[in-house]
Amino acid sequence: MRKRRSPIAKNLLKNSVAGMFSAIEVHNKPIIAYRYETVVLLVLNSWELVLKAYLYKYHKTVKLFHKDGTTKQFENCLNITVDKIGKDFIPISENLIVLYEYRNQVAHFYLEELNPILFSLISKSIIFYSKFIKLHFKVDLSEEANLILLPIGFKRPISPVDYISTNSVNSKASLELKEFLQSIVNASRRLNDVNIEETIFSDFKMNLTNVTRTTNADLIAGIDNTKKNELVVTTIKESKKIIVSNSGDNVNLTRDKSQSQGTLLYEELQDGIFDEINNIVDANKILARNDSKFVLGSQLYYRIYSERQYVNFNIEVYELLAKTALLDFNAPFLYWFTKLPGKNAAEILLQLYHQGKANKIMSLNRMSVLLGDGAAKKLQAKFADKFKGLAQKPLYVYSQSELIKSKQTDPVLKCLKASPGKMILSKTYSEFIKDPKLSKSTLSKECFKIFNEESDQKAILRELDFLAYGDQMVANAELVNEFVKQF
Repeated sequence: MRKRRSPIAKNLLKNSVAGMFSAIEVHNKPIIAYRYETVVLLVLNSWELVLKAYLYKYHKTVKLFHKDGTTKQFENCLNITVDKIGKDFIPISENLIVLYEYRNQVAHFYLEELNPILFSLISKSIIFYSKFIKLHFKVDLSEEANLILLPIGFKRPISPVDYISTNSVNSKASLELKEFLQSIVNASRRLNDVNIEETIFSDFKMNLTNVTRTTNADLIAGIDNTKKNELVVTTIKESKKIIVSNSGDNVNLTRDKSQSQGTLLYEELQDGIFDEINNIVDANKILARNDSKFVLGSQLYYRIYSERQYVNFNIEVYELLAKTALLDFNAPFLYWFTKLPGKNAAEILLQLYHQGKANKIMSLNRMSVLLGDGAAKKLQAKFADKFKGLAQKPLYVYSQSELIKSKQTDPVLKCLKASPGKMILSKTYSEFIKDPKLSKSTLSKECFKIFNEESDQKAILRELDFLAYGDQMVANAELVNEFVKQF
């Protein structure tokens, strides 16, 4: 009987909640690099999953899945949800739009002084998230975990005095950062225009008082007349505009288009400035606590493998991912092997041999055949010695012998026990072997389907992996030498 698949909405929600808890855990680590870059990524990914769960559960007419196997992008899901829920969701949308802008331009936002703003935005986003899943999925996060967390540290999370003055973040900010800060103001203004009192960031108490008596406010906009201020903010009630002057020409920000002036510049981001795949890899390092394990689960592994070419080369990382694929998940792994030194790759294969899991040894058998007769017969002898005297040996021992005896001349087809005309995903094995671009792109697409729970054909992915990268392993001299030496 075919195993019944879990409901898509339920799994999307489960992964979403796990991602949000990971974001909270990463944020509250005392010493961590790229804190807010990683946390914002995890928060947005969590929201994307829960929005898809919401649309899938409540709005069946919304087609989440495209014909190419991908799903609707985050911004699209956000816009549809706003349309379906209406005014009550607008503050959440504005909060997420601001965080999404930060995510896309993070390379420009390098000042630590921005952290209090990000803290406030993320804090509010998590509160929004908790209310959203309780309302729509009856999940109470307070019952999931006893999270009563306080930002305790060696200095205050917000440095209030002169926050908007000469010493503020604005005095050192790039154009992109100033535009980002302005986007927060714009978001708040849009909420105000439609009479929504909800804010997009965590609430702060505010007092209007003399700068020498700032004792009760959480966030202080100080006007310090003892210093010469380069930044002057003027509000004019009649025209509802703000004029900002910084020793140059005035720029008027106004709702009246005829009174607006100034030029907005936009620098297009280069590919790879914010590589979310590498952030997932880095998040694993943090959560694994220096243990050489991939703790984020098999689904995120398939997400990484779907965009494997974007993972920054690092022997330690590639070795970890290769071991994870072979020893834990029985997943595609060959791309990492094409980059690893022969010694490292052979050590992983030896660990696989000692693990002795029958369903995973097939990858070891296939690798030995790709490496040539020397490696294949070395493994065969190893099996013979290990199971000497046993009348009934494991099936993979006999399978290894059959591979060696095969008359197939193409090493990749030989290791897969396949003929050129055998079909896989509406294509022949021969077509995939002759077109490396096709085999690699199909592998990526199918890995992404596993991540999105649109497919469970993992055995097919392992074969696609050999069709895509098997030729790069054929008679790999360095790996062959290490394999024979270690086995």
